[in-house]
Amino acid sequence: MGWWQVGADTLASSRFVVSPLAEAVASLLLLERATAAHPGERAWLETHLPAYRRRAAGDPVSALLIRSALAPRWTADFLTPAPVPA
Repeated sequence: MGWWQVGADTLASSRFVVSPLAEAVASLLLLERATAAHPGERAWLETHLPAYRRRAAGDPVSALLIRSALAPRWTADFLTPAPVPA
């Protein structure tokens, strides 16, 4: 977590967005690790993990790509590009 100290004018002109692609990558990372980081993720993981494992078993090339792109301390940049300014 970071600490940002900005003035009121800067904050007023700021934009914060949620990237649907980054959320999808975070979901893949959770499915690949197969361990809930907090209690709120448990129900989602229990619901979706069996289907994810079936899909990965049926498509080993995609499963390998996902495992390679979602390293423990690094995520491939092409999976979560920076948003294009509007």
